[in-house]
Amino acid sequence: MKKSFAMIAIFMFIIILSSCNQIQTLKDASLYIDIDTEVLSFDSENFQATLSKDDTYIVVIELNEEVFFSESFKFYINDMLINENTYFINESRLTYSFGNIDDINPNVLVEVEATFNLNGGELTKHDFMDVEPDQRLTIQSLNDGSGETFTIVDSDRYSLRWFHKIFINYNELYDAYEVVFIDAATNSVENFELPEYDFILALDNYYPVAETLTAIESYTSLAKELRFVIFDQNVLSYQSGDMQVSFYTSDIIGEQFSKTLYEQQELPTPIRDEYRFIGWFNGDLEVTTYLGYQRIDEIFEVTYEARWEAYSMIDLNNYLRSIIPDETESSISLPTQYSSFDISWTSSDDEVIDSQGVFNRPYQQKTITLTAHITSEDSDDTSTFDVISLGYKSLEKPIASSYIYREYQAVNDAFFETLDVINTAFIVANDQGNLAGSNFLNNVTTYIMPKAKIHGNWVVMSIAPSSSWSTIASSSATITNFANQIVLFINEYGFDGVDIDWETPSTAETTRFTALMKEVYEKVKDNNPNHLVTAAIGGGMWQPPKYDLNFSAQYLDYINLMTYGATGANGQYQNPLYRQTTYHNPTYLVGRTLSTASIDESVKDYKASYNIDYEKIIVGVAFYGMKQVKSGTSWIAAGSVYYHEIYNTYLNLSTYTEYYDQAAGVPYLLKNDGTEFISYDSPRSILQKSNYIIDQGLGGMMFWEYGTDTSGVLLQAMRTGLQK
Repeated sequence: MKKSFAMIAIFMFIIILSSCNQIQTLKDASLYIDIDTEVLSFDSENFQATLSKDDTYIVVIELNEEVFFSESFKFYINDMLINENTYFINESRLTYSFGNIDDINPNVLVEVEATFNLNGGELTKHDFMDVEPDQRLTIQSLNDGSGETFTIVDSDRYSLRWFHKIFINYNELYDAYEVVFIDAATNSVENFELPEYDFILALDNYYPVAETLTAIESYTSLAKELRFVIFDQNVLSYQSGDMQVSFYTSDIIGEQFSKTLYEQQELPTPIRDEYRFIGWFNGDLEVTTYLGYQRIDEIFEVTYEARWEAYSMIDLNNYLRSIIPDETESSISLPTQYSSFDISWTSSDDEVIDSQGVFNRPYQQKTITLTAHITSEDSDDTSTFDVISLGYKSLEKPIASSYIYREYQAVNDAFFETLDVINTAFIVANDQGNLAGSNFLNNVTTYIMPKAKIHGNWVVMSIAPSSSWSTIASSSATITNFANQIVLFINEYGFDGVDIDWETPSTAETTRFTALMKEVYEKVKDNNPNHLVTAAIGGGMWQPPKYDLNFSAQYLDYINLMTYGATGANGQYQNPLYRQTTYHNPTYLVGRTLSTASIDESVKDYKASYNIDYEKIIVGVAFYGMKQVKSGTSWIAAGSVYYHEIYNTYLNLSTYTEYYDQAAGVPYLLKNDGTEFISYDSPRSILQKSNYIIDQGLGGMMFWEYGTDTSGVLLQAMRTGLQK
């Protein structure tokens, strides 16, 4: 019995074991779908598979009996592994749906998220579009100086004093507008030493839209380093309306960026200063063209790294020669690094161009040798560069000189381009010989000095007629203090000399004038022999004898001859060139000269009586007219009339007629009823006087004063006449 029971147990175990061997676990399933015919096929006895299409394609796998899905089951279609999160398994059934036949096409191109590591380089405009700008703002106008809009300015006639200003210049290499200078509403355009620029983006400091103002302030305050701007239209043809501008900061165009790639395309070419771009690398594989990835590649992300090659010594020297000019009248940007090189500089004359490239204009042209000391991991070397440093404007005759007393803020480039010497008026000396004039000094340092340094003008400090001249000259101690003060102010504020405007010395003070000029001249020249010492002295027979010119002239580089303003009544001319003893208009008894007061008479008297060299005489012209009115049978003084008023108003009135006395070299206006007479200088008289100055070999021409003709008409006549 026991033996029979054992046999039964063994038989049952064999049956159970046989049954277990018939259960199968499906580890993977591979289907093939023809892309063209959309026919499904497979090679397996463990399941059945179908493909149906309604709104989407549906693949169903039904497992045979005794077949189960493995926990590590893999599903393939056309040899591509299908993401397990995209299909559903319910016991013995797998369901997978997809929307497009290309979703299971192994050869179709797929989108790949490409990350570009610039590795120190920067994008160009072509690739800016692939990154988000720091800001997008809207330009609303062209050349709006009112401050009411966010404007773009293409002219240098706008001062924009209270505007935040972003100066931009087209950079061909980047094909974008590069930011070359910024100002956080600290000064006017004309007072900056600016690089070359094409446009100014300008926003008033009190612009009411806070979001726009804050954005612009973030750039002008240097909180963000703005590099480029891009417009949504051709800025060169912009006239009005809205124009979007995108702002790109250094961190944006210099970071790594991502771009979705699909079809074959050329990869971007970044730029890195002082390095040569080798190419993009995916690991150790250089990639010049993106060819695209197929779905079967199963690559959906890729990283490309830019690689760079440092420049050679030859490249460095070529670069240095390209940026260091043969001649200069401004500071030079001397690089201290280039590619893998470190550079330090020395100069043959630090007083003219120092080791940082800061330029201080010499009075005479001078050649400076700059030496670059170059070090790298491999070698040390030096390179030298000769730079001609342009000096101040030449004082070869005829000199163009001026006084400026009013309208300092109105000076323009023509003012600096025309003039050689600018006499700035006035600083005042008190009875101790001490100088003072805060408004004057502010005007000079703000409006004159910056541009004069650029153009090479001689800027002279003129000491006012209202100074305590008699008291100063009465004592050797005050004269000495006065001369010391002049040197102190010259050195502190950068003046190129001094002009003494003591217009009323008495006969008893004649020798004191010489004593004063001797002390001033010697101290100024000891301080710097290039500095000028001049004086404004009247013409005619009355004033010159009071200046002891036989002895004082040796202490004067130039005499600014004032023949204007000598008379303002009796129908006599203002500032005639030649003597005219009879009336040019006998009907109304106007148009003759005050005895000995013409330019020609005064110049000849200076030579005959005081042996003054003609080259030392700077002839004065007036940028204003003298008005006289009829009182009974007499002409009486009625004040002055600025030339811009004559030009803009009087010459356009039908009630006045303009005449020109060629013999005297004087224009004048006469009211048609004979009740007003205005004598002045005009472009014609200035040209006539310019010819006289050149023909006689005189030192040059000066005028009083810039603020009395802001039209620029007389300044242009002077420029033409003196050939400046």
